[in-house]
Amino acid sequence: MSEFVLQLMALQVGVPLVLIVLNATLPTASLAGLLLRSFAVALAIVYAALAGIWLFPPWWTPYVLGALHLVGVTIAFGRARGRLARRRGWLRWGELGAAVLGVGALAALLAPAIRGRAVPPEAVDLAMPLGPGTYLVTSGGTTGAINAHLATLNLERARDFRGQSFAVDLIGIDGLGLHANGIGPRDPAAYVIYGTEIRAPCSGEVLAATDGLPDMIVPEVDRANLTGNHVLLGCGDYVVVLAHMAPGSVMVAPGERVTQGEPIGRVGNSGNTGEPHLHIHVQRGMPGDAPISGEPMWFTIEGRFLVRNDIVTVED
Repeated sequence: MSEFVLQLMALQVGVPLVLIVLNATLPTASLAGLLLRSFAVALAIVYAALAGIWLFPPWWTPYVLGALHLVGVTIAFGRARGRLARRRGWLRWGELGAAVLGVGALAALLAPAIRGRAVPPEAVDLAMPLGPGTYLVTSGGTTGAINAHLATLNLERARDFRGQSFAVDLIGIDGLGLHANGIGPRDPAAYVIYGTEIRAPCSGEVLAATDGLPDMIVPEVDRANLTGNHVLLGCGDYVVVLAHMAPGSVMVAPGERVTQGEPIGRVGNSGNTGEPHLHIHVQRGMPGDAPISGEPMWFTIEGRFLVRNDIVTVED
């Protein structure tokens, strides 16, 4: 199991579980205080659901946490009956103050995760770039809380790959919501999305294509070749970048014309990628010295603006 997955489990599952247990078992000084601290825990679970990266356990885990919280709140209110009169005034005010601070802090965290889901104006619409399957968005949206790519937007050292700032990353999941055979396996082929057909999301000209770079062993990355095996499509006044393809899978060459929906490659794990996924972004322009440094553009897929933890099902 990778260190990253362990960190996610600790933050997204461990912390909410501790809060749920504490809220259910700690004495309360007032019903208002219990209500407010229960609301704070609920906000923590909602934040995990919207902003968390659910590689393992799967995306439906926050729903389980929410159910456990409801049970805990029921227990807490049951324990509080008949015991509040013995609580001193300073305890009531202290609990209320702490609960209000908790609600405020969590609301501040949650706000950008919610705000980042709004559809931006003038977004380019693309066709679905993946073949049949069910996919989970791990990065996407208009704020850094749910889209890690935005960190490159105004970062000087990231100027050469600024075009990816509005990108979307997609992984595959099975019927149970699992994205791999095991917890963080090192073999890229153990991931649900590996080898999935990548299709042209628009009709246009192949401006650049790279193949032959090896798949990386999870979670190793190739920082010298950020996009790995990839294809850049010129579609009118914008360029679409599809990255991290499997070696030997790229089916097109520069100068060729492709039509929307045409197979152009397969998902792999080449380049700067922690695990197999499809990276897609849209940019205006393709500077010769830094091909993915164009002006980033917002985009939708089949009319839908994809944000973190959205689920997309594609049927052939």
